[in-house]
Amino acid sequence: MALAVFSNIQLPDTNSPRIRESEAGIVVKIYLQGNRTFKTKSLKKLLIIKEKEEFDEFYLEKDLDALTTFYQNQGFNNVNITADVKSNRKGNLVYYSISENHRTRIADINLSGNDNFTDTKLHSLLKLKRGDFLITGKTEEAESNIIKWYKNSGFPYVAVERKILNDTIDIHISEGPLTYIKDVKVRGNLKVTNKVILRTSEIKTGQKFSLERLETARQRLYAKRLFERVSFYILDSLKSDSVVIRFDVLESPFHSIGLGAGIQTPPARLIFSSEWENVNFLSKGHDLLFSLGYAPTFAQDWRSEIKSIYRVDYVLQTPINFLLQPSYKYELRDSIRRSDLNVDAGLSRYFGLKLEIGTYLRYQRVWTNQVLEATTSRKSITNSQNVYVRYDSRDNLFVPIRGIFFSTNFQYAGSIFDGDNDFYKTQTEFSLFHCLFPALVFGTRFMTGIAIPYGRTASIPYFEEFTLGGNNGLRGYNEKAVGPDSIGKDHYGEAVCNINLELRTHFEKIFDFVLFSDIGKVTKRSDYTDLSFADFQYSAGVGVRINTPFGPIRIDYARRLKEIPTGYWGKIHLALLNVF
Repeated sequence: MALAVFSNIQLPDTNSPRIRESEAGIVVKIYLQGNRTFKTKSLKKLLIIKEKEEFDEFYLEKDLDALTTFYQNQGFNNVNITADVKSNRKGNLVYYSISENHRTRIADINLSGNDNFTDTKLHSLLKLKRGDFLITGKTEEAESNIIKWYKNSGFPYVAVERKILNDTIDIHISEGPLTYIKDVKVRGNLKVTNKVILRTSEIKTGQKFSLERLETARQRLYAKRLFERVSFYILDSLKSDSVVIRFDVLESPFHSIGLGAGIQTPPARLIFSSEWENVNFLSKGHDLLFSLGYAPTFAQDWRSEIKSIYRVDYVLQTPINFLLQPSYKYELRDSIRRSDLNVDAGLSRYFGLKLEIGTYLRYQRVWTNQVLEATTSRKSITNSQNVYVRYDSRDNLFVPIRGIFFSTNFQYAGSIFDGDNDFYKTQTEFSLFHCLFPALVFGTRFMTGIAIPYGRTASIPYFEEFTLGGNNGLRGYNEKAVGPDSIGKDHYGEAVCNINLELRTHFEKIFDFVLFSDIGKVTKRSDYTDLSFADFQYSAGVGVRINTPFGPIRIDYARRLKEIPTGYWGKIHLALLNVF
């Protein structure tokens, strides 16, 4: 039983006008005494009365209630808090005296009514044990965990009653019937067929009820980009052991046309792009996209790309997705011309919403006016099989605060797939984001790769090797500036290692700021396992992010920290989106 006592003050009559703030005086200092468990700074945050503000007796009782409730929720059931106000020439001194008394520990946790799950299983969900402090928030979380478990295990009508008597917690569970899905209905769709919606949701008649599965279904429907709004309802059926699920949807426009223009440096180039997309192609929920890009530099170099993507989800009514992606790219750089024709065709499957595993065949044909020392032709064909795994738990694609991204790809070129090149190639990337403080995020990215020739190929063509430097890996350096082999100003190598470290603000406003450091090297594969820091290149810098609906605009200033050329002052990098 908590007791709040006032001394040396007279609270205003609630029926009379409240005391005017101008007559109350300034609060010079607030003192808390007797708080052994919690810091004074933390407790002051609970108070309405603040130092250097007008004193108002009306809020004194509310502050006592706030402190008492806080202590009770932390297990101090017999806490005693009093308040005292003293005045001097400068203003008022407010004293809070706290007698914490004994802090209650959990003596026992009793479960009842759980016929379908053992006490052992439910105790593991509670995350409470005998001897823990009796904290109200944790007991509420324990109750929520039990309800969530039951609703995800086929019991939508579960009810939990939690009682706390002194140091004992009694939890009674009314499970309700084990329930299955009798029918799934759709409402609000005009052009997207029921078949597409039900297939995407993966909710089927006869499944055991699961609230988690329904939430996942809603996210899958949103991910299709066919709907502005998706909601679901659980409807009773005539049978007590079954329910009807209804999805209500509001369709989005299926066609979109995009035009874009910008500038990027280094090298300084203009960027023009356009695209057309239909996310409900053939009225079957297929995704068809055409895009065109043109990027000239101020040195009369340029590159262009034409690309198309055709994606079909749930091939043959299975959760397997098909992707066809042809593209053609032409680039003129330092008088070196290169044309790339690529056709990728593959299958993939999502496991949940975060993990994707897939494979695809690639046909790549390259024409160039540059002949490498190890090649005898200006054109080359690479046929390959690729297998990849991606896991993405980032909370935001453009500006993540927490989560990880992992991607690995293995490429097997030549041999039974013919073509001109035989090699193995693998590349792995891992990014981690951690919120240090509410407005400060630490992010790190690690990327590594290696290419190994075999069979007919003695040396891998430069266009199949790795590059590093510039906007997206090693800032402070020119594009493709690092590597043992060179074609004109561009450098290449059979192995790569790149590490990026960033400390980002997260103000949720238009501007954010970044401190960063980049480390990397591109080498021959024979030097790949040499981790000597002498082989790495380093840079560091600061940046500004301008947050837009299309992602952050990135402005970075970076300086090399090794082998600095004469007259070098650093580089400005301007691009769209974060490096990682």
